[in-house]
Amino acid sequence: MAKLTGIGVYKLLPKTNCGECNFPTCMAFAMQVAAKKVALEACPYVSEDAKRELAESAAPPMRTVTLGAGPQAVQMGGETVLFRHEEKFHHPTALAIRIRDTDDVAAEINSIHHLKFIRSGKPVNVDLIASSRRVMASLSRLRRN
Repeated sequence: MAKLTGIGVYKLLPKTNCGECNFPTCMAFAMQVAAKKVALEACPYVSEDAKRELAESAAPPMRTVTLGAGPQAVQMGGETVLFRHEEKFHHPTALAIRIRDTDDVAAEINSIHHLKFIRSGKPVNVDLIASSRRVMASLSRLRRN
């Protein structure tokens, strides 16, 4: 995926400099679109082809993946940035712990739920617990009891 640039966006605009997008020129508007400060749809005259082409180039290189359901679901991916200093990650990497088949499942899960970490002054919790089918069968028995 090529990085979205102001010139690249400008080439796809109608170049009317109408100002209806609240920017004095199409070039000024294009620079703001490339910086992700304004949506392309703010231009009332942009073509559907341009919208499609820019949507493809602005799409994240990796789809968003959701693990789990409900309020505890964890989303990862779907980011367009390669380096943390470029932009905030909206779906940070999830922290997972793997449970082995030989572990006491109930005790392991209980201790995992109580793990707390502080990283760069912010609390970090375990988001995922990975296990084998045998462990999952043990979990099912625990829930029934």
